[in-house]
Amino acid sequence: MKISCIRMIAFILALSFIENGNAAGSADSSLATAAEQAIKSAQGGNGLASILTSQLGVSQEQALGGAGALFKAAKENLDPQTFTALSQSVPGMSNLLGAAPQVSKSGAASELASMLGGASGDKLANMNSLVSSFKQLNLSPEMIKQYIPIVTDYVKTNGGQALANLLQSALVP
Repeated sequence: MKISCIRMIAFILALSFIENGNAAGSADSSLATAAEQAIKSAQGGNGLASILTSQLGVSQEQALGGAGALFKAAKENLDPQTFTALSQSVPGMSNLLGAAPQVSKSGAASELASMLGGASGDKLANMNSLVSSFKQLNLSPEMIKQYIPIVTDYVKTNGGQALANLLQSALVP
């Protein structure tokens, strides 16, 4: 409903710009840009969620939570600058991260990860958290393999191939 209202407002603004002959020039352009950004912000990851629901047949909650869990795992494996760039290429990143289930990093896998130490141990612990997140969403761990290419393709479309490659390497052990 919120998105529909924002789209309607943006549509009305666009019509008024056309009707007025764009007399105000850059002011109209600024308003149009602001309206477009408001729409993207309101969608808050719904573009990605729509893709996931249509391609995988999952619910909206599972789509948002699964994508959020992937981005959470990537955040742990990427340097802060890279994750910031990734966040800027994905509309509604904070909403996606917020939709990811909360998972504790305890248990045998975490102990094994700490014994391994370093990057490989961290990746193992993050994969354990990712599997737990998907289970909390009533998704099988095998679904992770189906989510990753869709999410990385979405990042490629919005942020470019280099960012998609970095995301891929952060998610695949």
